[in-house]
Amino acid sequence: MNSTLAEYIVLFPEPIAIVNSGGEILAINDGASLFWQQNAQNLIGQSLAVLLQQSQDAVQRWLRQCQGNAQMLAAHFPIPKPETEHWVIEGIGINLDGELAILTRIVPSICYNQHLLAAQLQQLQTELARQIALVTELQQHQQALEQEKQHLQLLAERDSLTGLGNRRFFDTALDQLWQQAQVEGHPLTLALIDIDDFKAYNDCCGHLAGDRVLQRVAHAIKSQVRETDVVARYGGEEFALVLLQVSVATALQIVERIQHYVRELKIVHSKAARHPYITISGGLCFVPAQANGATLTEILTRADAALYQAKQQGRDRCILLDWSQNLSSHPQCWDTGWRSPPPPLG
Repeated sequence: MNSTLAEYIVLFPEPIAIVNSGGEILAINDGASLFWQQNAQNLIGQSLAVLLQQSQDAVQRWLRQCQGNAQMLAAHFPIPKPETEHWVIEGIGINLDGELAILTRIVPSICYNQHLLAAQLQQLQTELARQIALVTELQQHQQALEQEKQHLQLLAERDSLTGLGNRRFFDTALDQLWQQAQVEGHPLTLALIDIDDFKAYNDCCGHLAGDRVLQRVAHAIKSQVRETDVVARYGGEEFALVLLQVSVATALQIVERIQHYVRELKIVHSKAARHPYITISGGLCFVPAQANGATLTEILTRADAALYQAKQQGRDRCILLDWSQNLSSHPQCWDTGWRSPPPPLG
């Protein structure tokens, strides 16, 4: 039942009811409730023929006429009501949520004027159409606002240069994946990836060229991970990668493939750099399933420490720290210096 129409007929003092093709009442206003001296809820679902004390066939014939006509129809049914004159019931077919129904109104026969009542009914329909149009417009406006909100949210969480998520996006995603890993008992790997000697490249080739390198490295990282993995620009020339449900070997293999991809770009580096082409270094922290006492702050600290050690050991390599390792202990080192590409995953 259209709630807008049901609310609208309440505004009228005369008895108004909406019935379906079978003559069952779908909605009424207070005027109809007073007219029949029954509670509105009690009238819903009752037969119009019973209320009019007319034969079912006669009422059904009239309802079919109403359904097929755009003009108001009247029937002089003797509607019993104490201390009143003869009443007239009129109706018109309407489209109600894709189904035909009949809007009826009861008026005293002494006041009955078909043309006047038809004009009033037309006015009612016009106003109803206007109200429905206003509601539709409001819904469309709300939908547009929601789409704009989602667009602004996307802009707020994206790095405009690389198209990756920004630090705000990364912090939120890492927190969600960490909670998921704890609840479901999955391992999690956090990798911090840094472009080697990037300041030297910027000083030599300029910031516009540096921006293009950032874009190409971002694409290299994105191309080697799954849709479910989280990739973000962590800040400056540093990127962050979160891998869920992968082993230590797989996590290292993913970063190795990214390093190989970047090397194969063969972007000529500054003469002041350690390597002839642009390379990257990675620091990883692997947290096994059901790790006790692990916190995001400590995970980030370990990944950052591993990245620092990769830089200290010559760059173009990645260092992995297992969660169980002490930061002062000798870390696991995965030497990704110049060699053949790693095998594809899976």
